Amino acid sequence: MRIDQELADFIASPVMMIVGTRDPANRAEIGRGVGAWPVPDGRAVEIVVSAWQWSATVANLRDNGAAAITFTRPVDYVSYQVKGRALVGEASPAARDRSARYIAAMTEALAALGVAPAMSALWLCEREPVLVRLAIEAVFHQTPGPRAGKEVEADR
Repeated sequence: MRIDQELADFIASPVMMIVGTRDPANRAEIGRGVGAWPVPDGRAVEIVVSAWQWSATVANLRDNGAAAITFTRPVDYVSYQVKGRALVGEASPAARDRSARYIAAMTEALAALGVAPAMSALWLCEREPVLVRLAIEAVFHQTPGPRAGKEVEADR
């Protein structure tokens, strides 16, 4: 599946990112991303995750690759969930730079909503970053309301 430019821009903007995975016993695990962007052809998303803070999430991604990443804009809760198969690799210097810019923008966006930077720093961690590349299989609306849970492709 390929995402359109509107969704690509949304994913690359200051949005909160939850990476959902499962372990071998199918127990759910979550982690947070600190910067994401689509690849040029729109068929995958790359996201930086702290392997230090979210070690179980990264272990699950390495083990089975199944992931659902939810992107939520905190000012209005517009949300999308992208599902697919992930590969974990090393975060390049360019990916680390993009992640640092995301953290600065997200910290500012959350501060504008009243979240103190000391608080958001707890989940915007860039220690031991890895780069997760998710091949997109499906995208769902997750904004609270009547379209929540509907597949984006089927809705256009």
